[in-house]
Amino acid sequence: MKKKAISVILAGAMALTLGACGSSSSTSSSSSSDVVTTGATSTATTSGSSANGDVEELSLWHYFDAADGPMIDQLVNEFNKENPDIHVTATFVSREELMNQYTVGAVSGELPDIGMVDSPDMASYIKLGVFEDITDELNDWGQLDKFYAGPLESCKDSDGKVYGLPQNSNCLALAVNMDLLKKAGYDHTPTSAKEFAEMVAATTDASTSTYGFAMSAVSNEEGTFQLLPWLCATRDGKKGSVSDIDSATCSEGLQMLGDFVKNGYMSKEVVNWGQSDAYNQFTSGKAAFEELGTWQLPTIADDVNGAFNYQVVLLPTGDEGTTSSVIGGENFGVCAGSKHKEAAVKFLEYFCSKEEEKSWSEGAGKLPTRSDVTPNYSYEQDAFKVFQEEMNSAMARGPHAEWPTISEAIYTAAQSVMVNGNTAKDALKTAAGTIDPILKENPLPAESSTSSTES
Repeated sequence: MKKKAISVILAGAMALTLGACGSSSSTSSSSSSDVVTTGATSTATTSGSSANGDVEELSLWHYFDAADGPMIDQLVNEFNKENPDIHVTATFVSREELMNQYTVGAVSGELPDIGMVDSPDMASYIKLGVFEDITDELNDWGQLDKFYAGPLESCKDSDGKVYGLPQNSNCLALAVNMDLLKKAGYDHTPTSAKEFAEMVAATTDASTSTYGFAMSAVSNEEGTFQLLPWLCATRDGKKGSVSDIDSATCSEGLQMLGDFVKNGYMSKEVVNWGQSDAYNQFTSGKAAFEELGTWQLPTIADDVNGAFNYQVVLLPTGDEGTTSSVIGGENFGVCAGSKHKEAAVKFLEYFCSKEEEKSWSEGAGKLPTRSDVTPNYSYEQDAFKVFQEEMNSAMARGPHAEWPTISEAIYTAAQSVMVNGNTAKDALKTAAGTIDPILKENPLPAESSTSSTES
């Protein structure tokens, strides 16, 4: 079925399901203040709707799952209580469905008042017309200079106009099952890709269905997020980059991951796993290593529940003593056509205020996007120090209006290696055929904040 036909079907589905509960495979819940988190195929109340003429009714779409969903419900509740003339209704929509509905909504006009988007994708949706220019309103707020330049840049178009605010930052590091590593004869964690590959092989135990490594290589932005540290590593002194995706450096990194699957050191299911699935493999003791996200730190101790000793270290992606990672995070913007632009901006300013940024960072295990916020993490303090160090060598994805196309080329290449057994060299050559013409016309900004740092 062609994309145009799919869009028509989705538009019809949206009209039928506005305000409805989720699919049978999803759950729905309603808090005491009527903040609704609904299933993956549901949508929020249409912009401009109002149950009470004295109250502005705003809709918000997000894809925060079970880990962060309750936190956004609580925050929306608090905002509604503090602002009795505004009522925000939050709706959960799965990541893939949310992106589809933005695309359809840009044409149909069926968009929420406030929308969440993965930071590298925002430039694409700004170009598509999903988000509203709120530069003047945020300048009047007077706090834009408090945000780190990188995250804030992902909320702008090529002319520097601002369409939203960065709500959180994160990156990736490596979780290590120290008991499995010790059982395999090692008394230290890996400090190079070569040593990491040896340890992954040594800790794999087919008799107990225990793999050496768990990650997500799923066919969406989560997969690209977890793949890029290995492709854009430093090998033989040369750092890989998206702008040179078919280089020997990138090919070597992807081939290592493909060989893990081929040799049984990593499950074939990684092409279907989201990041939470890989995390569950690690916490259940079925993987010696896992590519860990900052946001998973609040629950890791409870999820492991003393079953084994673990440690969080820098990702050993390339040469000895180097590391690389990727910056993640979500942005929130006011959607085009909202009849409640002023109220929506007020919510964004509340959501991304100094006080709420600190609270969210501490509760959700994220890194703040504001320079005036210093979270006080009461858990996994050593692990947070690792992530904060990893941020020094974490690359940004974009911002670029064609990032979704670039990302698709990357995860498709990885899947062709892991599923079809293609060589990384051939797969990335195909990816370069898509990526290179895009970047020739519109190059990426700086791909990393720094070069790889010493570990």
